Amino acid sequence: MPKFPSVEWFEAVGRRVADERERFKHLGYVDANVGVKVGTGGAAKGYLLEFAGYGVRRVREVADPAQLADFTIEGRLDDWKNMIENIRDHGEPDLGHTLNRLTMAGTPMQVVAKDQLQVDLFYRFNQSIQAFFNEAAGVTTEFSAS
Repeated sequence: MPKFPSVEWFEAVGRRVADERERFKHLGYVDANVGVKVGTGGAAKGYLLEFAGYGVRRVREVADPAQLADFTIEGRLDDWKNMIENIRDHGEPDLGHTLNRLTMAGTPMQVVAKDQLQVDLFYRFNQSIQAFFNEAAGVTTEFSAS
């Protein structure tokens, strides 16, 4: 059972996406390096998900995903956990637990990028990135201590 966050967890979700390639093709290709930052301060963990075509080509743990990513989705472990558990419970997130909703102004997560054009990539590929995280419904997940 992979722990969230970890390279193994993101790879397990990525394998599910690869198994459902035809379903993901209708969303269109994704060509973006997506950073994921879980936690705050020195305890934060960073990951780089290299999306290419209709799936994830590579996942790496990195010290500062914002330095390598087109954009980074940042949030506390509890916020990521709430989203993933909501996806697990419903097969997909309810409207209050989508990445789009969770990253709106005044909400617990944020999208960080070097410039607005990079932020726009998040919105361009949002549906595919959400579909990636929705595959967490089929990954038995243990959560790291916060």
